[in-house]
Amino acid sequence: MRLGRRSLLSGALAAAAVHPARAADVDVAVVGAGVAGFAAAHALIGARKNVVVLEARERTGGRVFTNTSIGLPFDEGAPTRPQSGPPALVIDGRELTREEYARYDQVSAELERTLEKLRTQLPGVDPRLAIHGNDPLEKLAVAELLRRVPFAPLAVLPVTEARIPVRVGIRVTGIDSTGSRVRLLTGGGEITARAAIVTVPTGVLAAGGLAFAPGLRPEQQAAVESLPMVQAAKTFVTFSRRVLDVPDDARLVAWTATGTVIEALLRPRGQEAAVLSYRDEEAQQLEANGPMAATAGAVSALTELFGREVRTAFLRGTSTRWGQDPLARGAWTDGPVQARLALATPHDERVLFAGEATDPAGGVAGANMSGQRAAKAALAVLGRS
Repeated sequence: MRLGRRSLLSGALAAAAVHPARAADVDVAVVGAGVAGFAAAHALIGARKNVVVLEARERTGGRVFTNTSIGLPFDEGAPTRPQSGPPALVIDGRELTREEYARYDQVSAELERTLEKLRTQLPGVDPRLAIHGNDPLEKLAVAELLRRVPFAPLAVLPVTEARIPVRVGIRVTGIDSTGSRVRLLTGGGEITARAAIVTVPTGVLAAGGLAFAPGLRPEQQAAVESLPMVQAAKTFVTFSRRVLDVPDDARLVAWTATGTVIEALLRPRGQEAAVLSYRDEEAQQLEANGPMAATAGAVSALTELFGREVRTAFLRGTSTRWGQDPLARGAWTDGPVQARLALATPHDERVLFAGEATDPAGGVAGANMSGQRAAKAALAVLGRS
């Protein structure tokens, strides 16, 4: 039996019909209320277009989110403030000497050149398999280099949600652009629009969290598969008194006696707290073990560096779980520029993609620029229809 081009979403359409919602006909529907979605909506509203932003979570912000549940603000997602300078480097509880810092800088520069060659000549190879250190200082340099976030933070978020119509708790499961209007399918019914902008992470797209009719072109599907989500996690711990004798916003990367690396932001914003960061398998294991184990590990690591008072002054802690979040499936996107540009191309003319994965810059800045780009493309679509 030959399947028609609309058959892909027939099951989703039937499910939506069971609990029909009042259809909303707008100029542009934006899927995702993160930085990219807000940037797109802001530009479209400025052009006097009717816009709705649909967000699956019960909150806005996407992966730029400040958690205040334990009494102090904790940036769970992308950094939104400039870093305070290079980190202090510690090996076995002792900060490097001036001579060791000089050697570290030389080793780090050589490793960075090697890493750039690897990414250019062998883009699919995990650099950890090819770059190794011979002593603790070199191993620390390797670990710090591979942990660097590949994009710069922004001091101020480019767009706020003021005056932007957002509907939270609305998860879009399918987008059908085969008819005269683009139909966005949700658990409570459908919304129709003249164009749609999709800002969901590539991890969600790769897992089939959003169906398209017609299906994505082969080059777009290949782009999604070439842009995996980086696994990164952070643990936030707070203290009842000052036990970290360091300046505000001090950064630290330490090689411990057990051969592990600790990366920490100490006394963020002058708070009696610390944020420990983890990457790759370490982050996955941290998330799998749960928040209580992550907090205990962070306190133990800081106790090793700053003494037993850390443990006695500990108040409470929390940890991110982006890898286990079905609406994220990771912290940010990694992959070649060519794949980002391929994903950024329109799907079936009226469905556009935005988000940090679709911009060469990545991060918050890339998400903002991608939203503005998608809004401009949507305006061109509206002008033709």
